[in-house]
Amino acid sequence: MTELDSSPVQQYSPDNTYTSNDSYPIYVVVGTGPVGVRCAQKLLEFCDEAQVVIYGAETESPYNRVKLSQYLSRHVERAELDNPILGQRDHRLAEYIDRKILSIDRTHKTVTDAAGNTQPYTKLILATGSNPAIPQIAGTELPTVYPFRSLRNTHDLINLRERHADICIVGAGALGLEAATALKTPKNTVTLQSRGYLLSGLLGEEGEAFLKSSLSALGVNLEIGDSLQAIEADGKKSRLRFVSGKTLSVDAIVLCTGIQPEVTLAQQSGLKTQRGVVVNEWMQTSDPDIYAVGECAEFDQKIYQLVRPGYEQVESCCSHIRRNHGAPRLQRPYTGSYTDIQLKIAHIPCAIIGDVTSDSIHYQHNVQRYAYRNRFNGVYRKLFIGDGRILGAVYIGSWNEANGLRQAVAGQEKVNQRTLRSFETTGRLFAKQTATTIKHFPDSYLVCQCNSVSKGDLCKAISEGKRTLNELQQATTAGSICGSCRPLMAELLDAPAPNLVMRHARGILITSALSLLLIALAFLMPAAPVSDTVQTAFSWQKLWYDNFWKQVTGYTILVLCLLTAALSVRKRWKKFTIGHMDHWRYAHSVIGLISLLALVVHTGFRLGENLNLALMLVFLTATATGSLVGVFMARNHHWTDLKLREHRKWWSRVHYALLWALPVLLAYHILAVYYF
Repeated sequence: MTELDSSPVQQYSPDNTYTSNDSYPIYVVVGTGPVGVRCAQKLLEFCDEAQVVIYGAETESPYNRVKLSQYLSRHVERAELDNPILGQRDHRLAEYIDRKILSIDRTHKTVTDAAGNTQPYTKLILATGSNPAIPQIAGTELPTVYPFRSLRNTHDLINLRERHADICIVGAGALGLEAATALKTPKNTVTLQSRGYLLSGLLGEEGEAFLKSSLSALGVNLEIGDSLQAIEADGKKSRLRFVSGKTLSVDAIVLCTGIQPEVTLAQQSGLKTQRGVVVNEWMQTSDPDIYAVGECAEFDQKIYQLVRPGYEQVESCCSHIRRNHGAPRLQRPYTGSYTDIQLKIAHIPCAIIGDVTSDSIHYQHNVQRYAYRNRFNGVYRKLFIGDGRILGAVYIGSWNEANGLRQAVAGQEKVNQRTLRSFETTGRLFAKQTATTIKHFPDSYLVCQCNSVSKGDLCKAISEGKRTLNELQQATTAGSICGSCRPLMAELLDAPAPNLVMRHARGILITSALSLLLIALAFLMPAAPVSDTVQTAFSWQKLWYDNFWKQVTGYTILVLCLLTAALSVRKRWKKFTIGHMDHWRYAHSVIGLISLLALVVHTGFRLGENLNLALMLVFLTATATGSLVGVFMARNHHWTDLKLREHRKWWSRVHYALLWALPVLLAYHILAVYYF
């Protein structure tokens, strides 16, 4: 991608009479969101003899808005948001950043940007996207009210989280759910407010109950079914006033209340608009030389708020434009899109696959529903079956068959009653396959469902030198939307898949389990025997009775205990940001295990008496509860049940309480040894 200050294509001032030459057409794209970038890429790919000019209104280079929630929740780094126009630098491409288009002259077929430059076009594609929909209530203009739509908005929300602000998220759609869990910290309160159901009721009553339990377990407060009436200033805080009469005082309010298509430019130029810019099956507006794609386009009285429909619209749009270059007219008219929803709420996958809102799903009598529930693991899965075919599905919790399920829904594959009965008891839809890795799958296997990228496409890109996840994504677009296929891409690259739950999860799990084993042995093992004579060579006994070695092992334990306290300093001292928190957690668990080994050497499995016994019990119990917390943190993405998460919270509180008593008992123990 190249950001240009001066255009390589001809621009002109208003008194210039230049008109575009159809023998070398100029295609202008307005908008540098994911759909606009995809449109520019496809035009470069389809049209060898054409100039492509793309304009962006934001100051940032093109980035992937779809991953803003993942960026907010720390699942991706800032560099992974970059969304350059794919391919090598091309003289046919002119790219302008921070150059908003202000007007369209349809008579002379030109656009004028904020700098006063005028650009001719042969075909114009509007990919202006949308703006946040702001509720028509008093107080939304207050400085404590934040939208969530752009990279700049995301950085504002990150700042709120870092200062542990109490936040209310207004809106319980996909964006609101992801924002609520991403903004929750141990030191703040986050409330999710909505006048309606979670995800507009698409999960169904039972599925919503599962999701509510998961959100509550994550510490998110729910205010569902009560409409927001007004927002009022309350000193440095803001007060939300609801129709029911309830009020809520918070530091900040985040609006996730939907979108408003950006149609200002289209309206000013006289194009037909309703809620969005009205388009036909080739994405043409009321002006045949102007197209609209993405969230600003309205097709068949529908606005699609997801990026995948925008990509499908780009295919139809660019296929239609391609006819001008001697290519046959491709049969890719746009007919609408499925609105599959896939999100990750903290570490809990949640998906709605297929058209589960259609009349055929809810009102026809021949549609059956089959559900699997596992409350222990927080898993809920529901299938919609019509005439023996899979029409749609919803699920909460991890499901390793998700990729196959999407293909089955897209193809409306048949399924027999025996399989469905088995699904209700096991949760599995497909028979276990002997091929356990992506490398054993055929080249036709769709790895990226969002962009229809097959294993063969990925293997070809790898053979051409794409050796990292980002390079593979830029070459094929796989993983650029929801990111759920990135572990499979990493497997093809022989690269370790990123742990989206916790770094060092396996190491923390092993050290925590070993710590619990040692603690159990400390209570169950008999005390080490003592020799009847002092006429012995060096033995383990000297470690327990020789003053020198007792001091060595004792002070070793003391130093290790002080080192474990470093994690608490790292968590609570805001200015101390060295190293990722997961690295500190791993070091904490390893030091805890070493401390237990040193304790075994120091005591010989003797629990002691009186205050020494109290010290041992407090130390072992504090370590045990810390180890249990480590187990749950390492397995957090598998154990999503509310009760289990509440146990983790309880164990954490006990762990912290015992740690306060430990220094007092240690100090008395050292004093008693030296004084007496």
